[in-house]
Amino acid sequence: MSSAHYTVKNDTAERTLYLRMEGFFEEAEMKDFVRLFLEASASYKGQPHLVLADMQGLQISSLDVAKLLGDAIGQARQQGVSCCAHLTSSTVVKMQMTRLAREHSQGDDVTVNVGSLEEANKVLAEARLWMGLDSKSAPGAAGSEGPKPSLP
Repeated sequence: MSSAHYTVKNDTAERTLYLRMEGFFEEAEMKDFVRLFLEASASYKGQPHLVLADMQGLQISSLDVAKLLGDAIGQARQQGVSCCAHLTSSTVVKMQMTRLAREHSQGDDVTVNVGSLEEANKVLAEARLWMGLDSKSAPGAAGSEGPKPSLP
């Protein structure tokens, strides 16, 4: 029995996908997650949108399962993901996700690794300002410059 748990929430008012992944993913669970993720991303019809990827508790995946996620990351970037705040509690998972983003979306400059949900929300609030979106719902947003993503 799999230990994978995930949620995909699409907040269209914030133009943000909230992803949560934890546990160990088998191929079937990853395919289900990827389908939901890409459907939500496609709903923006190529317009810029954001992702908060909370992967605290995610365990490293097999190469086949990781490839499914990597392909989805690449496709979502093509569908308009312009900033992804990535939160993980495992250095190994962080390295695996960084590699996947790099391999499946060349020149990946949209991933920002964060250390807390508070920091992730601040990064996304700054991205909303940069995108010209009203970010009243994003407390702590200041300035008008966009996020300064670090390369993985």
